[in-house]
Amino acid sequence: MRVLIADDHTLFRRGLALLLRTHYPAVEIIEAGDVDEALRKLDSAPAPDLVLCDLAMPGMTRLAGLRDLVERLPGTPVVMLSAYADRDDIVRAIETGARGYILKSASDESLKSAISLVLAGETYLPGGVFLDSHRRWIGDQVGGGPTLPAGNPLNELTARQRDVLSLMMDGLSNKGIARNLGLLESTVKAHVKTILDKLSAANRTQAAILAAKLGWRPSGQTDRTPEG
Repeated sequence: MRVLIADDHTLFRRGLALLLRTHYPAVEIIEAGDVDEALRKLDSAPAPDLVLCDLAMPGMTRLAGLRDLVERLPGTPVVMLSAYADRDDIVRAIETGARGYILKSASDESLKSAISLVLAGETYLPGGVFLDSHRRWIGDQVGGGPTLPAGNPLNELTARQRDVLSLMMDGLSNKGIARNLGLLESTVKAHVKTILDKLSAANRTQAAILAAKLGWRPSGQTDRTPEG
């Protein structure tokens, strides 16, 4: 795996590179201190499998650098790194083409989980950022859904996991869910496992029943393409 780390702080780049080598011993790291250097290095080397890019480094004004990287690497996930969990910044980054937004305060396990999710075709958002002060989901920005009371285990699910849950309640298999959401079937299986764990459900049917009792309703908008 080849990873481009673009950040104007050398110590942070080197520390992140060291952490990545701990989790992925065979990883090849490319470093850049700003957007221009990142683009130059892309011209002289094979395309990376992943780009980890600082939101505030030189060249990132109004996310211009992100747009340049996404256009240059249409098949490569670009993930933003930031010290700040600003909802507006996160939404703008995702709308501009970023496939994830990782906080610099994240743990190494969160980083590994985020990278795995992004490489599987998913979009990663930092946990808790889209929950209000009462731990209720702020649905308008990341997938919608009803506002749920504090303490409801459905609040612990990500936006994508809620999408998967809705399609589970519609009766779709993992293959059907993957088709509807444009995900790998293995990614759907991982989400289903997390949903079962969060709801303390023994199986999909029990999860659907528990979710309905907790206030979640299926979308009812799947294409229900025949599965075979």
